[in-house]
Amino acid sequence: MRTVRLAETRRDLPETLEIPDQPAHRGGEGDVFFTTDDRYVVKLYHRPPSDKIRLLEHVLNLGRSLGPDERFLAWPRGIVVAVDDKPKIGVVTARLPDRCQPLQRLAYSPCEALEQFRQGRTWLDFLKLARAAAAAVRALHGKGMVHADLHLKNFLADPQTSSVTLIDLDGLVVRGFLPPQVKGAPGFMAPEILTHDKTPDEWSDRHSAAVLILWILLFRNVMQSRQCYDPDDPARDDLLGYGREACFSEHPTDHRNRVPGTGEPLFRNGTLSYRMLSPKLQRLTERAFIDGLHHADRRPQVVEWERALAEAYDLLVVCPGCRQSHLHPYWLPPAARRCPFCGQPGPMPPPAVLELFEPRARGCYVPLRHLVLSHKLPLFADIRQPRTLPPFTRQGTPVIGLNRWDAQHRCFRLENHSDQPWEVIRGEGGTVPPGKSVLLRPNLWLSLGRDCRILRVCDPLQPATTRRTETT
Repeated sequence: MRTVRLAETRRDLPETLEIPDQPAHRGGEGDVFFTTDDRYVVKLYHRPPSDKIRLLEHVLNLGRSLGPDERFLAWPRGIVVAVDDKPKIGVVTARLPDRCQPLQRLAYSPCEALEQFRQGRTWLDFLKLARAAAAAVRALHGKGMVHADLHLKNFLADPQTSSVTLIDLDGLVVRGFLPPQVKGAPGFMAPEILTHDKTPDEWSDRHSAAVLILWILLFRNVMQSRQCYDPDDPARDDLLGYGREACFSEHPTDHRNRVPGTGEPLFRNGTLSYRMLSPKLQRLTERAFIDGLHHADRRPQVVEWERALAEAYDLLVVCPGCRQSHLHPYWLPPAARRCPFCGQPGPMPPPAVLELFEPRARGCYVPLRHLVLSHKLPLFADIRQPRTLPPFTRQGTPVIGLNRWDAQHRCFRLENHSDQPWEVIRGEGGTVPPGKSVLLRPNLWLSLGRDCRILRVCDPLQPATTRRTETT
């Protein structure tokens, strides 16, 4: 047993901690120990720079005002200055529950994902993991900090709750304040880092975050190089494949890294395509890996990914064949709307497709996003409220409506379960009092209450397009 002594700058920690003689993990930067009381993780560095304690003190101070975002971040809580009274530098963080595991074990390839599916989890769980990972990175970027080492092993996921925690925060980068200490992980590093044109910054973090998000959703690295650029030097081959010669695997004209079977059903040995994602996520993917791959200033912010992932919750349907959840491809012609996992056509009748409008000024509304409502699917209160996103979980969220299929009228009927009347702005006029319902016929415009959002019903048999003009 060894005794670890901490610096006075510690946060809510005792002066000393006990660790075993042997580390739980050995890494290139240091050895990792779990304290004997199973409450903390201690990392002892092999060869820290001379100013490492000063850098760690800055990191500790940066974590004192994170607010609610702290739940996504395993922030350092103390600095090790000695082990068994001998000088030694290290860092202490809180230990997460044993059920938490690196994202790599859940989403590294279809094999890991299929094992999760067999255990009862669905693709919605991976969508939540991707959103939580984006929220963790957004929390750092929003404070002017950069992680610089984003990859699957540095995110610990709780499969039971689909929550995610970003670890290894002791090497944060703050421009002009905290210099980069690492360059990142192979497969995640931005091309300009591999070509030595730049050091890690927010722009390179944006690339790494985009790779991570798509990896979680599609169970593969969409930037994986499939060409050999140097058969005699594997290290240089990777530098070229992910650096100067980097190419998106689904680039529309450059097919060097195209994966066979892309877009074919996953359960038939196919490969998931980014085209199964919502139009907003597709555009972000193209901005990150086509427009912005070699032009860092064109890459989307991580907060844009977080928002688009949250909004995708309201596009989910369940395949009637394989029972897997996926995004209803309302943007495609009806004949092309198939489950990306088994290839079966979508549910019949097709779900109602609605466009959500947000109030901006008095009497003025702008298009926000789409949502789909299947038979017996509830309408949650957060959909009605302006400037809100779907919460991470809707357990306990009030239900203001319920969608049902009306076989007589061959149309969906939305029941008002709220405490205020709805107003039909365009279509079959009138109000919809609490307890009553309205038929969701195409081009019906429905106000969900005073100063609330407006719904427009799209034609479920026609590809829906996003309107870009304001509506009064």
